[in-house]
Amino acid sequence: MSTADPRADTALIRRRLKRAWTPFFSRFGSLTEIQLRAIPLVLDDANVVLASPTASGKTEAIVAPVAERCGRPSTNTVAVLYVVPTRALANDTLLRIEGPLSDLGMRVRVKHGDQPTLPRLLPHWLVTTPESLDSLICRRPAVFADLQAVILDEIHLLDGTYRGDQLRILLRRLRHLSKEPFATHLLSATLADPSQVGERYVDDFEVITVAGQRPIERSFVSSLEEVRVIARAAGHKKLLVFCNRRESVETLAAQLAAMWRPYPVVAHHGSLSRDERKEAEQVMQEEAIAVCVATSTLEIGIDIGDIDLVVLAEPPFSVSALLQRIGRGNRRSAVTRAIAIVQSDDERALVAAMFDAAASGALPAPEYRPDISVVVQQIFSLLYTALTGMEEAKLYEVVSPLCEADALRMILAHLNESEWVVARHGLWFPSTKLLDQGERGWIHSNIPDSGAYRVIDVSSGREVGRIAGVFDRVFVLARRSWQVVSIEHDIVRARPFRGAASSAMFRRSRTKGAFFSHLPAALQSADEAQ
Repeated sequence: MSTADPRADTALIRRRLKRAWTPFFSRFGSLTEIQLRAIPLVLDDANVVLASPTASGKTEAIVAPVAERCGRPSTNTVAVLYVVPTRALANDTLLRIEGPLSDLGMRVRVKHGDQPTLPRLLPHWLVTTPESLDSLICRRPAVFADLQAVILDEIHLLDGTYRGDQLRILLRRLRHLSKEPFATHLLSATLADPSQVGERYVDDFEVITVAGQRPIERSFVSSLEEVRVIARAAGHKKLLVFCNRRESVETLAAQLAAMWRPYPVVAHHGSLSRDERKEAEQVMQEEAIAVCVATSTLEIGIDIGDIDLVVLAEPPFSVSALLQRIGRGNRRSAVTRAIAIVQSDDERALVAAMFDAAASGALPAPEYRPDISVVVQQIFSLLYTALTGMEEAKLYEVVSPLCEADALRMILAHLNESEWVVARHGLWFPSTKLLDQGERGWIHSNIPDSGAYRVIDVSSGREVGRIAGVFDRVFVLARRSWQVVSIEHDIVRARPFRGAASSAMFRRSRTKGAFFSHLPAALQSADEAQ
């Protein structure tokens, strides 16, 4: 549609957004580049994969035209499904879109583990996570009969993981539940290869990318004290400090609290309760001077107000993560300011290279391999709803993006032997054991339990100790390095590892889904060998 004149393009879009313009854009008057390019395509019924820097208006670029197109279903069904990686982002998304959509007469709700139920009068827009979507597909499939659009936000946090693979299969199931084809839109600030990512979720789509990465003012220090001196000298009042580990967050927050008195210093990570995290977010929104120390929980768009300076206390896991982290700062400024704390010349060189890659926009594309553990989880989810049985061919039709037919046959035979599924008359049925677990909601999430694990030395059979949270395939415990041999329930079997364990700063081992232990041993071994 572009006329090479942003004002003319804005005027054309304004005329096309007959209902949605006022609630979404009237207070701005002009549109960003990503909005000028995306809105006409969405209005013309194209599927869109959108990659654009943080704070460029991506959400409105999709939500406004989808709202214009979809309207409200005449039946008590969901019209638009908005899928996000985390509960916190679901809540934040609700706050962002509920006002304009309410002005259009549309109901918006969230559904996730903290808010698991839906009202009798269904929302027109539903914001949810992959796991809650799985549950809803199983328990209330009719709510998607009139689905018109699916929006996948922050897709880079899901794609290439067991959660992204689960979402791929859930989209296939939704297409069977919806009476008519629905649009699918993907959003992210950081995608190395948008076309490759898009192909995993939708057949036909348009890619829209906007470079426009703000210039990065970067500096390197070796201590928190140097950060304090620089921040005070420059008059920075709001700081966001990123760590890789929850333990680091707690340690640094305590140190900064002593340095920053009398101003508040808060912590934000996944082991804290929802109330604690919300209180930290509120402090950052309301206080004039404050510091927040966080893990990746604050990489994505939770609103904590404008940040003057982002501090990387530990090197991010990837260039993409670096972009997400520094993108949280100076959203009202033309420049992104960041300080990295480094402990050696080698570390400084590595982080500098990451900054250079971020500035150039040349993101490395990670290798993609489907997580076959999702096949087990989806077999459980599918059969839980198939009390009259399901043909193997039908199962394969659904999970075929993740495995070959022979692998599915091996998995079903193994699950039959372990009494999770039952074969009768050429059909597969859920066992009583599976139905019982389904009633408890266990079958919908492939996220591994992040509680405590007992570590057993396979060479001696003795317990070495306990570890908690998400850990790498090589880790340190009792001042020695260990390599994971197997994980089952709450037991990690490991062997001594020669050499130092990696700190996993740049290459993290591929975490398996919770159902990995239910795969046949041959498939587990083959997957680990890749």
